[in-house]
This record gives sequence, structure tokens and C-alpha cells, in this order.
Amino acid sequence: MEYLPTSETQDLFFISNQTSNLLTSSPKITMTYSILITNTRKPGTTPEEFRNGCEALIPFIKEMAGEHFPLSHTRHYIQRTESPRGEGNSELNPTTPAIVIMGKQADADWDSISELVFADELAFKAYIDTLMEPNNWARLQERESKVVDTEKSKIVVVGEALVTKKN
Repeated sequence: MEYLPTSETQDLFFISNQTSNLLTSSPKITMTYSILITNTRKPGTTPEEFRNGCEALIPFIKEMAGEHFPLSHTRHYIQRTESPRGEGNSELNPTTPAIVIMGKQADADWDSISELVFADELAFKAYIDTLMEPNNWARLQERESKVVDTEKSKIVVVGEALVTKKN
């Protein structure tokens, strides 16, 4: 089912259409399908409020998506410290800088990165279509907008993933 894009649904509508294009060009789907999402907290929201708000969304999304919920939904939250406004702190995080090992504070202005793993592209498409149902989308946006600055959110498809283990 496709919906006409509005200012609120345009990005997910684009994702849904892009996925449809991928599906028609993929003759055989045999691997899992993963996406990465970066989210940034709304101004005035503490890192703890952001984490708590995002975690409260998960059971809601899981119930809404039902059988279409991903195989896994892993969330990583950027470790931040409390500090006075200081040189090198970013505009978005003037008192809660990330612990940056390489790069600048401004490179780490997002607050979480999530990996969603689906059985295949079809499963991802079913998940997106379920979220985009008008009633679901409105309810999700209402809750998410309390803590997430959705204008700064980004979603990308993961390509090949290679893992090296100690043993």
C-alpha cells in the first residue's frame, strides 16, 4: 500500500519506494537486510531523557509492527559527560560533550545509532508499510517527537558486514 507524501511522511515514502525498486531488481533474496538509523535528541532534552524516551518507544513499535518487527533492533547510545560550556564543545551539545577518541565534537552530535536486522528486503518493506499506515504513523510521530529531533535523523542500508573475532 502506498501513500501520497506529506511533509511528515515524505522520507519514509521515499524509503518505501526505493525498497520497491530494489525488490524488483533483485531476482533472489537470500541474506538478511539491515539498516542503520542515527537519531539526535531534541534541544532541551538530556541524554538520559533521550535514552529513556527512545527505550519507551520500543515496546510501542514492537506492538504496532507485530509480526513485521525486525529480527533484532540494537540501539547504541553515545556516551556523554556533564561539563561546563567549554572550548571544543559543540553547539548542539555545549554541556554534554561526547567522549570522542578521534574527530571533533561536532562529528558526534547525534545521540544514538540503531541497527535493525530483517530476514530480507521483503520483511523490511512490510515493516515500513506497517509503520506508514496513517494511524500508526501519526501515533509514532507524536511519541517520537517528544525526544527525537527527526529533522536530523538519518537512515542508511547496510551493505556487506565483515566480522573478525579474537579466536
